Amino acid sequence: MGSATASMSARPTGRRLGLRGRVMLSFAVGAALVSVLLAVSVFTISRGYLTDQRERSAQRIASGDADTIGRHLAAGMTPEAALTALDPPASARVLLYWDGEWVSNGDSAPADLPPDQVRTEVTAGSPGVAPMTIRDTPYLVVGIPLRGGGAFYEYAPVIELRSTIRTLGVVLAACAAAATVGAALLGAWASRRALRPLKPLASTAASIVEGNLESRLPQDGDADLEPIVTSFNTMVDSLRQRIAREQRFVGDVSHELRTPLTTLVTSVEVMTRHADELPERPRRALALVASELDHLRRMLDDLLDLARAEAGLHHDDFEPLSLTELVRHVLSSRGYPDELLTADTEGVVPGRKLALVRAFGNLVDNADRHAGGLTAVRVHAAGDAVVVEVDDHGPGVAEEDRERVFERFATGRASRGSTAGTGLGLALVAETVHAHRGTVTCGPGAEGGARFTVVLPVGPSATSASH
Repeated sequence: MGSATASMSARPTGRRLGLRGRVMLSFAVGAALVSVLLAVSVFTISRGYLTDQRERSAQRIASGDADTIGRHLAAGMTPEAALTALDPPASARVLLYWDGEWVSNGDSAPADLPPDQVRTEVTAGSPGVAPMTIRDTPYLVVGIPLRGGGAFYEYAPVIELRSTIRTLGVVLAACAAAATVGAALLGAWASRRALRPLKPLASTAASIVEGNLESRLPQDGDADLEPIVTSFNTMVDSLRQRIAREQRFVGDVSHELRTPLTTLVTSVEVMTRHADELPERPRRALALVASELDHLRRMLDDLLDLARAEAGLHHDDFEPLSLTELVRHVLSSRGYPDELLTADTEGVVPGRKLALVRAFGNLVDNADRHAGGLTAVRVHAAGDAVVVEVDDHGPGVAEEDRERVFERFATGRASRGSTAGTGLGLALVAETVHAHRGTVTCGPGAEGGARFTVVLPVGPSATSASH
Protein backbone atom coordinates (compact mmCIF):
# COMPACT_ATOMS: atom_id res chain seq x y z
CA MET A 1 0.00 0.00 0.00
CA GLY A 2 1.38 3.45 -0.92
CA SER A 3 1.62 6.41 1.41
CA ALA A 4 2.22 10.17 1.54
CA THR A 5 2.80 12.91 4.01
CA ALA A 6 -0.32 13.32 6.14
CA SER A 7 -1.79 16.75 6.45
CA MET A 8 -1.02 18.49 9.69
CA SER A 9 -3.93 19.11 11.99
CA ALA A 10 -4.74 22.74 12.63
CA ARG A 11 -3.56 23.97 16.01
CA PRO A 12 -6.04 26.08 17.93
CA THR A 13 -4.57 29.52 18.41
CA GLY A 14 -6.05 32.62 19.96
CA ARG A 15 -6.76 35.36 17.50
CA ARG A 16 -4.09 38.02 17.90
CA LEU A 17 -4.36 41.65 16.90
CA GLY A 18 -2.53 42.32 13.63
CA LEU A 19 0.51 44.55 13.26
CA ARG A 20 -1.53 47.39 11.79
CA GLY A 21 -4.02 47.09 14.63
CA ARG A 22 -1.25 47.13 17.23
CA VAL A 23 0.29 50.27 15.69
CA MET A 24 -3.09 52.00 15.62
CA LEU A 25 -3.79 50.90 19.20
CA SER A 26 -0.40 52.21 20.33
CA PHE A 27 -1.12 55.60 18.76
CA ALA A 28 -4.58 55.71 20.33
CA VAL A 29 -3.44 54.63 23.80
CA GLY A 30 -0.49 57.05 23.75
CA ALA A 31 -2.69 59.93 22.64
CA ALA A 32 -5.32 59.01 25.22
CA LEU A 33 -2.78 59.02 28.06
CA VAL A 34 -1.26 62.34 26.98
CA SER A 35 -4.68 63.89 26.35
CA VAL A 36 -6.06 62.78 29.70
CA LEU A 37 -2.94 64.01 31.49
CA LEU A 38 -3.13 67.39 29.74
CA ALA A 39 -6.89 67.66 30.25
CA VAL A 40 -6.64 66.89 33.97
CA SER A 41 -3.74 69.32 34.35
CA VAL A 42 -5.49 72.13 32.44
CA PHE A 43 -8.76 71.49 34.28
CA THR A 44 -7.10 71.52 37.69
CA ILE A 45 -5.08 74.66 36.98
CA SER A 46 -8.01 76.47 35.36
CA ARG A 47 -10.42 75.57 38.13
CA GLY A 48 -7.98 76.77 40.76
CA TYR A 49 -7.33 79.99 38.88
CA LEU A 50 -11.01 80.74 38.28
CA THR A 51 -11.92 79.92 41.87
CA ASP A 52 -9.08 82.10 43.21
CA GLN A 53 -10.13 84.98 40.96
CA ARG A 54 -13.74 84.67 42.08
CA GLU A 55 -12.73 84.64 45.73
CA ARG A 56 -10.57 87.73 45.25
CA SER A 57 -13.46 89.51 43.53
CA ALA A 58 -15.90 88.51 46.25
CA GLN A 59 -13.46 89.72 48.92
CA ARG A 60 -13.04 93.11 47.23
CA ILE A 61 -16.79 93.63 46.93
CA ALA A 62 -17.41 92.46 50.49
CA SER A 63 -14.67 94.72 51.82
CA GLY A 64 -16.23 97.73 50.07
CA ASP A 65 -19.68 96.88 51.41
CA ALA A 66 -18.23 96.36 54.89
CA ASP A 67 -16.65 99.83 54.81
CA THR A 68 -20.01 101.30 53.80
CA ILE A 69 -21.80 99.44 56.64
CA GLY A 70 -19.12 100.62 59.07
CA ARG A 71 -19.57 104.27 58.10
CA HIS A 72 -23.36 104.00 58.41
CA LEU A 73 -23.10 102.43 61.83
CA ALA A 74 -20.54 105.02 62.95
CA ALA A 75 -23.00 107.72 61.79
CA GLY A 76 -25.58 106.34 64.23
CA MET A 77 -27.73 104.36 61.83
CA THR A 78 -29.36 101.20 63.09
CA PRO A 79 -28.12 97.87 61.69
CA GLU A 80 -31.37 97.42 59.76
CA ALA A 81 -31.13 100.87 58.22
CA ALA A 82 -27.46 100.35 57.41
CA LEU A 83 -28.24 97.10 55.55
CA THR A 84 -31.19 98.78 53.80
CA ALA A 85 -28.97 101.61 52.62
CA LEU A 86 -26.50 99.09 51.21
CA ASP A 87 -26.83 98.21 47.52
CA PRO A 88 -25.31 94.70 47.22
CA PRO A 89 -24.80 92.93 43.85
CA ALA A 90 -27.75 91.13 42.36
CA SER A 91 -28.49 87.74 43.89
CA ALA A 92 -26.06 88.46 46.74
CA ARG A 93 -27.15 88.06 50.34
CA VAL A 94 -25.73 90.03 53.26
CA LEU A 95 -25.74 89.30 56.99
CA LEU A 96 -24.70 91.57 59.84
CA TYR A 97 -23.71 90.53 63.33
CA TRP A 98 -24.00 93.49 65.67
CA ASP A 99 -24.44 93.72 69.43
CA GLY A 100 -24.92 89.99 69.66
CA GLU A 101 -27.73 89.87 67.11
CA TRP A 102 -27.96 88.73 63.51
CA VAL A 103 -29.50 91.16 61.02
CA SER A 104 -30.24 90.10 57.41
CA ASN A 105 -31.45 91.81 54.28
CA GLY A 106 -33.34 88.68 53.28
CA ASP A 107 -34.94 85.63 54.78
CA SER A 108 -31.78 84.07 56.19
CA ALA A 109 -32.55 81.55 58.90
CA PRO A 110 -30.18 80.37 61.61
CA ALA A 111 -29.40 77.40 59.39
CA ASP A 112 -28.03 79.86 56.83
CA LEU A 113 -25.46 81.33 59.22
CA PRO A 114 -21.89 81.46 57.93
CA PRO A 115 -19.76 78.35 58.24
CA ASP A 116 -17.88 77.93 61.51
CA GLN A 117 -14.54 78.26 59.70
CA VAL A 118 -15.40 81.77 58.45
CA ARG A 119 -16.86 82.84 61.77
CA THR A 120 -13.76 81.65 63.62
CA GLU A 121 -11.44 83.60 61.28
CA VAL A 122 -13.58 86.75 61.55
CA THR A 123 -13.69 86.47 65.37
CA ALA A 124 -9.90 86.30 65.28
CA GLY A 125 -9.89 89.62 63.39
CA SER A 126 -9.11 88.28 59.88
CA PRO A 127 -11.30 88.11 56.77
CA GLY A 128 -12.55 84.62 55.95
CA VAL A 129 -13.82 82.89 52.80
CA ALA A 130 -15.53 79.53 52.44
CA PRO A 131 -17.99 77.86 50.03
CA MET A 132 -21.53 77.10 51.13
CA THR A 133 -24.67 75.74 49.49
CA ILE A 134 -28.09 77.10 50.44
CA ARG A 135 -31.12 75.34 48.96
CA ASP A 136 -29.06 73.90 46.05
CA THR A 137 -27.53 77.29 45.24
CA PRO A 138 -23.74 77.57 45.62
CA TYR A 139 -22.28 80.63 47.38
CA LEU A 140 -18.96 82.00 48.47
CA VAL A 141 -19.33 83.34 52.02
CA VAL A 142 -16.98 86.21 52.76
CA GLY A 143 -16.67 87.47 56.34
CA ILE A 144 -15.21 90.91 57.21
CA PRO A 145 -14.63 91.98 60.86
CA LEU A 146 -16.07 95.44 61.79
CA ARG A 147 -14.93 97.94 64.34
CA GLY A 148 -16.84 97.68 67.58
CA GLY A 149 -16.87 93.87 67.62
CA GLY A 150 -19.31 93.30 64.83
CA ALA A 151 -18.94 91.33 61.59
CA PHE A 152 -20.24 91.63 58.08
CA TYR A 153 -20.91 88.57 55.92
CA GLU A 154 -21.71 88.60 52.22
CA TYR A 155 -22.97 85.56 50.30
CA ALA A 156 -21.79 85.85 46.66
CA PRO A 157 -23.47 83.38 44.26
CA VAL A 158 -21.06 81.29 42.13
CA ILE A 159 -23.52 79.60 39.77
CA GLU A 160 -21.69 81.03 36.73
CA LEU A 161 -18.36 79.84 38.11
CA ARG A 162 -19.57 76.28 38.53
CA SER A 163 -21.19 76.34 35.09
CA THR A 164 -17.94 77.62 33.57
CA ILE A 165 -15.91 74.92 35.31
CA ARG A 166 -18.38 72.23 34.21
CA THR A 167 -18.29 73.48 30.61
CA LEU A 168 -14.51 73.53 30.72
CA GLY A 169 -14.47 69.91 31.90
CA VAL A 170 -16.81 68.81 29.11
CA VAL A 171 -14.75 70.65 26.49
CA LEU A 172 -11.49 69.15 27.75
CA ALA A 173 -13.01 65.65 27.82
CA ALA A 174 -14.30 66.11 24.27
CA CYS A 175 -10.87 67.35 23.16
CA ALA A 176 -9.21 64.31 24.77
CA ALA A 177 -11.64 61.95 23.01
CA ALA A 178 -11.14 63.75 19.70
CA ALA A 179 -7.37 63.58 20.12
CA THR A 180 -7.59 59.85 20.82
CA VAL A 181 -9.73 59.23 17.73
CA GLY A 182 -7.46 61.44 15.65
CA ALA A 183 -4.39 59.56 16.90
CA ALA A 184 -6.04 56.24 16.03
CA LEU A 185 -6.75 57.49 12.50
CA LEU A 186 -3.19 58.80 12.26
CA GLY A 187 -1.92 55.43 13.46
CA ALA A 188 -3.99 53.64 10.83
CA TRP A 189 -2.63 55.93 8.12
CA ALA A 190 0.95 55.64 9.37
CA SER A 191 0.75 51.85 9.72
CA ARG A 192 -0.70 51.56 6.21
CA ARG A 193 2.19 53.56 4.80
CA ALA A 194 4.75 51.74 6.94
CA LEU A 195 3.43 48.30 5.97
CA ARG A 196 3.00 49.13 2.29
CA PRO A 197 6.45 47.62 1.42
CA LEU A 198 5.26 44.29 2.86
CA LYS A 199 2.69 43.87 0.08
CA PRO A 200 5.33 43.24 -2.63
CA LEU A 201 7.08 40.90 -0.18
CA ALA A 202 3.88 38.90 0.37
CA SER A 203 3.00 38.72 -3.34
CA THR A 204 6.56 37.76 -4.27
CA ALA A 205 6.67 35.07 -1.58
CA ALA A 206 3.31 33.69 -2.78
CA SER A 207 4.62 33.60 -6.34
CA ILE A 208 7.71 31.69 -5.20
CA VAL A 209 5.57 29.22 -3.26
CA GLU A 210 3.63 28.56 -6.46
CA GLY A 211 6.89 27.66 -8.20
CA ASN A 212 7.87 30.91 -9.91
CA LEU A 213 11.49 31.08 -8.77
CA GLU A 214 12.17 34.00 -11.11
CA SER A 215 10.27 36.38 -8.80
CA ARG A 216 12.37 38.96 -6.98
CA LEU A 217 11.71 41.95 -4.76
CA PRO A 218 12.30 45.25 -6.57
CA GLN A 219 15.01 47.60 -5.35
CA ASP A 220 13.20 50.87 -4.57
CA GLY A 221 16.14 52.74 -3.03
CA ASP A 222 14.78 52.67 0.53
CA ALA A 223 17.86 52.53 2.78
CA ASP A 224 15.90 50.92 5.64
CA LEU A 225 14.41 48.18 3.45
CA GLU A 226 17.48 47.49 1.33
CA PRO A 227 18.99 44.88 3.74
CA ILE A 228 15.67 42.98 3.82
CA VAL A 229 15.27 43.11 0.03
CA THR A 230 18.85 41.99 -0.54
CA SER A 231 18.59 39.14 1.98
CA PHE A 232 15.27 37.97 0.52
CA ASN A 233 16.52 37.95 -3.06
CA THR A 234 19.71 36.18 -1.97
CA MET A 235 17.61 33.55 -0.22
CA VAL A 236 15.54 32.98 -3.37
CA ASP A 237 18.71 32.65 -5.46
CA SER A 238 20.04 30.08 -3.01
CA LEU A 239 16.74 28.18 -3.07
CA ARG A 240 16.71 28.15 -6.84
CA GLN A 241 20.26 26.81 -6.97
CA ARG A 242 19.40 24.11 -4.45
CA ILE A 243 16.35 22.98 -6.42
CA ALA A 244 18.45 22.95 -9.59
CA ARG A 245 20.97 20.69 -7.84
CA GLU A 246 18.15 18.40 -6.70
CA GLN A 247 16.78 18.26 -10.23
CA ARG A 248 20.18 17.33 -11.60
CA PHE A 249 20.50 14.72 -8.84
CA VAL A 250 17.16 13.19 -9.79
CA GLY A 251 18.24 13.01 -13.41
CA ASP A 252 21.58 11.46 -12.53
CA VAL A 253 19.98 8.90 -10.22
CA SER A 254 17.41 8.05 -12.87
CA HIS A 255 20.13 7.41 -15.45
CA GLU A 256 22.56 5.60 -13.15
CA LEU A 257 19.98 3.26 -11.60
CA ARG A 258 17.93 2.45 -14.64
CA THR A 259 20.88 1.16 -16.70
CA PRO A 260 22.04 -1.61 -14.32
CA LEU A 261 18.45 -2.41 -13.38
CA THR A 262 17.52 -2.85 -17.04
CA THR A 263 20.52 -5.15 -17.47
CA LEU A 264 19.43 -7.22 -14.47
CA VAL A 265 15.83 -7.44 -15.67
CA THR A 266 16.94 -8.53 -19.15
CA SER A 267 19.32 -11.14 -17.72
CA VAL A 268 16.66 -12.56 -15.40
CA GLU A 269 14.16 -12.70 -18.27
CA VAL A 270 16.67 -14.71 -20.34
CA MET A 271 17.23 -17.07 -17.43
CA THR A 272 13.49 -17.37 -16.85
CA ARG A 273 12.97 -18.52 -20.45
CA HIS A 274 15.36 -21.43 -19.72
CA ALA A 275 14.04 -22.11 -16.21
CA ASP A 276 12.80 -25.57 -17.26
CA GLU A 277 16.40 -26.60 -17.80
CA LEU A 278 17.28 -25.83 -14.17
CA PRO A 279 16.88 -28.11 -11.15
CA GLU A 280 13.99 -27.46 -8.76
CA ARG A 281 15.88 -25.47 -6.11
CA PRO A 282 17.66 -23.07 -8.56
CA ARG A 283 14.34 -22.63 -10.37
CA ARG A 284 12.63 -21.55 -7.14
CA ALA A 285 15.53 -19.21 -6.37
CA LEU A 286 15.28 -17.71 -9.86
CA ALA A 287 11.54 -17.13 -9.41
CA LEU A 288 12.22 -15.37 -6.07
CA VAL A 289 14.92 -13.22 -7.66
CA ALA A 290 12.56 -12.30 -10.54
CA SER A 291 9.80 -11.35 -8.08
CA GLU A 292 12.06 -9.20 -5.94
CA LEU A 293 13.64 -7.61 -9.01
CA ASP A 294 10.17 -6.65 -10.27
CA HIS A 295 9.41 -5.21 -6.82
CA LEU A 296 12.67 -3.25 -6.95
CA ARG A 297 11.87 -1.96 -10.44
CA ARG A 298 8.41 -0.74 -9.35
CA MET A 299 9.87 0.87 -6.22
CA LEU A 300 12.53 2.65 -8.27
CA ASP A 301 9.88 3.92 -10.69
CA ASP A 302 7.75 5.20 -7.79
CA LEU A 303 10.77 6.80 -6.11
CA LEU A 304 11.79 8.58 -9.28
CA ASP A 305 8.22 9.73 -9.96
CA LEU A 306 7.88 11.01 -6.39
CA ALA A 307 11.25 12.76 -6.58
CA ARG A 308 10.30 14.39 -9.88
CA ALA A 309 6.99 15.57 -8.43
CA GLU A 310 8.69 17.08 -5.37
CA ALA A 311 11.43 18.69 -7.46
CA GLY A 312 8.96 20.11 -9.97
CA LEU A 313 10.21 18.11 -12.95
CA HIS A 314 6.95 17.91 -14.88
CA HIS A 315 6.64 16.77 -18.47
CA ASP A 316 3.47 18.75 -19.19
CA ASP A 317 1.75 22.02 -18.30
CA PHE A 318 -1.58 22.82 -16.69
CA GLU A 319 -4.56 22.55 -19.00
CA PRO A 320 -8.35 22.13 -18.60
CA LEU A 321 -9.06 18.45 -18.00
CA SER A 322 -12.28 16.46 -17.64
CA LEU A 323 -11.86 14.28 -14.58
CA THR A 324 -14.70 12.05 -15.75
CA GLU A 325 -12.94 11.26 -19.03
CA LEU A 326 -9.57 10.96 -17.31
CA VAL A 327 -10.88 8.47 -14.72
CA ARG A 328 -12.75 6.53 -17.42
CA HIS A 329 -9.48 6.22 -19.37
CA VAL A 330 -7.63 4.96 -16.28
CA LEU A 331 -10.33 2.36 -15.55
CA SER A 332 -10.50 1.08 -19.12
CA SER A 333 -6.69 0.79 -19.31
CA ARG A 334 -6.90 -1.60 -16.34
CA GLY A 335 -9.76 -3.66 -17.67
CA TYR A 336 -12.66 -2.20 -15.69
CA PRO A 337 -16.03 -1.70 -17.44
CA ASP A 338 -17.49 1.77 -17.99
CA GLU A 339 -20.51 0.84 -15.84
CA LEU A 340 -18.28 1.00 -12.74
CA LEU A 341 -18.03 4.77 -13.13
CA THR A 342 -20.93 7.08 -12.26
CA ALA A 343 -20.67 10.81 -12.86
CA ASP A 344 -23.06 13.76 -12.71
CA THR A 345 -20.55 16.25 -14.12
CA GLU A 346 -17.70 16.43 -16.60
CA GLY A 347 -15.59 17.75 -13.72
CA VAL A 348 -13.37 20.08 -15.70
CA VAL A 349 -10.40 21.19 -13.58
CA PRO A 350 -7.02 22.72 -14.42
CA GLY A 351 -4.31 20.10 -14.07
CA ARG A 352 -1.40 18.16 -15.50
CA LYS A 353 -2.76 15.19 -17.40
CA LEU A 354 0.19 12.81 -16.98
CA ALA A 355 0.45 13.47 -13.26
CA LEU A 356 -3.28 12.97 -12.63
CA VAL A 357 -3.41 9.81 -14.76
CA ARG A 358 -0.54 8.41 -12.70
CA ALA A 359 -2.23 9.43 -9.42
CA PHE A 360 -5.62 7.86 -10.21
CA GLY A 361 -3.83 4.87 -11.67
CA ASN A 362 -2.06 4.37 -8.35
CA LEU A 363 -5.43 4.47 -6.54
CA VAL A 364 -6.78 1.75 -8.86
CA ASP A 365 -3.59 -0.32 -8.54
CA ASN A 366 -3.74 0.03 -4.76
CA ALA A 367 -7.27 -1.43 -4.78
CA ASP A 368 -6.26 -4.25 -7.15
CA ARG A 369 -3.20 -5.30 -5.13
CA HIS A 370 -4.48 -4.90 -1.60
CA ALA A 371 -8.30 -4.81 -1.58
CA GLY A 372 -9.59 -7.24 -4.19
CA GLY A 373 -10.36 -4.57 -6.78
CA LEU A 374 -12.83 -1.70 -7.12
CA THR A 375 -16.55 -1.69 -6.30
CA ALA A 376 -17.47 1.81 -7.49
CA VAL A 377 -16.01 5.10 -8.70
CA ARG A 378 -18.04 8.32 -8.51
CA VAL A 379 -17.38 11.81 -9.87
CA HIS A 380 -19.57 14.69 -8.70
CA ALA A 381 -19.43 18.45 -8.19
CA ALA A 382 -19.24 20.05 -4.75
CA GLY A 383 -19.34 23.84 -4.93
CA ASP A 384 -16.11 25.11 -6.45
CA ALA A 385 -14.52 21.65 -6.50
CA VAL A 386 -14.84 18.25 -8.16
CA VAL A 387 -14.91 15.15 -5.95
CA VAL A 388 -13.75 11.69 -7.04
CA GLU A 389 -14.61 8.77 -4.73
CA VAL A 390 -12.89 5.37 -5.19
CA ASP A 391 -14.37 2.41 -3.27
CA ASP A 392 -12.75 -1.04 -3.04
CA HIS A 393 -13.63 -4.61 -1.96
CA GLY A 394 -11.17 -4.76 0.94
CA PRO A 395 -11.83 -4.87 4.67
CA GLY A 396 -11.26 -1.14 4.95
CA VAL A 397 -8.60 0.83 6.76
CA ALA A 398 -8.59 1.19 10.53
CA GLU A 399 -9.39 4.71 11.69
CA GLU A 400 -5.98 5.15 13.31
CA ASP A 401 -4.29 4.25 9.99
CA ARG A 402 -6.29 6.53 7.67
CA GLU A 403 -3.68 9.27 7.78
CA ARG A 404 -0.70 6.93 8.08
CA VAL A 405 -1.49 5.26 4.73
CA PHE A 406 -0.35 8.47 2.99
CA GLU A 407 3.08 8.35 4.64
CA ARG A 408 6.10 7.11 2.73
CA PHE A 409 6.82 3.38 2.98
CA ALA A 410 3.76 2.72 5.16
CA THR A 411 2.46 -0.69 4.02
CA GLY A 412 -0.91 -2.17 4.88
CA ARG A 413 -1.58 -4.59 7.72
CA ALA A 414 -2.52 -8.19 7.23
CA SER A 415 -6.20 -7.37 7.42
CA ARG A 416 -5.81 -5.16 4.39
CA GLY A 417 -4.33 -7.92 2.28
CA SER A 418 -0.97 -8.27 0.57
CA THR A 419 1.93 -6.05 1.60
CA ALA A 420 3.82 -6.55 -1.63
CA GLY A 421 3.43 -2.89 -2.57
CA THR A 422 6.30 -0.41 -2.57
CA GLY A 423 4.74 1.85 0.06
CA LEU A 424 5.05 4.83 -2.29
CA GLY A 425 1.94 4.68 -4.48
CA LEU A 426 -0.36 6.64 -2.17
CA ALA A 427 2.49 8.99 -1.28
CA LEU A 428 2.70 9.92 -4.94
CA VAL A 429 -1.10 10.36 -5.04
CA ALA A 430 -1.00 12.76 -2.09
CA GLU A 431 1.93 14.70 -3.55
CA THR A 432 0.22 15.08 -6.92
CA VAL A 433 -3.11 16.14 -5.42
CA HIS A 434 -1.36 18.65 -3.17
CA ALA A 435 0.45 20.10 -6.21
CA HIS A 436 -3.02 20.68 -7.73
CA ARG A 437 -4.21 22.50 -4.58
CA GLY A 438 -6.48 19.60 -3.69
CA THR A 439 -6.92 17.09 -0.86
CA VAL A 440 -7.04 13.31 -0.63
CA THR A 441 -8.47 11.41 2.34
CA CYS A 442 -9.20 7.83 3.31
CA GLY A 443 -12.44 6.76 4.98
CA PRO A 444 -14.97 3.92 5.19
CA GLY A 445 -16.66 2.81 1.97
CA ALA A 446 -20.37 2.23 1.46
CA GLU A 447 -19.91 -1.59 1.29
CA GLY A 448 -17.37 -1.99 4.08
CA GLY A 449 -14.19 -1.41 2.13
CA ALA A 450 -12.05 1.69 1.98
CA ARG A 451 -13.02 4.90 0.20
CA PHE A 452 -10.37 7.27 -1.11
CA THR A 453 -11.77 10.75 -1.77
CA VAL A 454 -9.94 13.21 -4.01
CA VAL A 455 -11.11 16.84 -4.07
CA LEU A 456 -9.71 19.14 -6.76
CA PRO A 457 -10.61 22.85 -7.16
CA VAL A 458 -12.10 24.09 -10.41
CA GLY A 459 -10.95 27.70 -9.92
CA PRO A 460 -8.11 29.35 -11.82
CA SER A 461 -5.90 29.45 -8.72
CA ALA A 462 -4.92 25.88 -9.31
CA THR A 463 -3.54 26.67 -12.70
CA SER A 464 -0.49 28.24 -11.16
CA ALA A 465 0.22 25.45 -8.71
CA SER A 466 3.63 23.96 -9.07
CA HIS A 467 6.19 21.99 -7.17
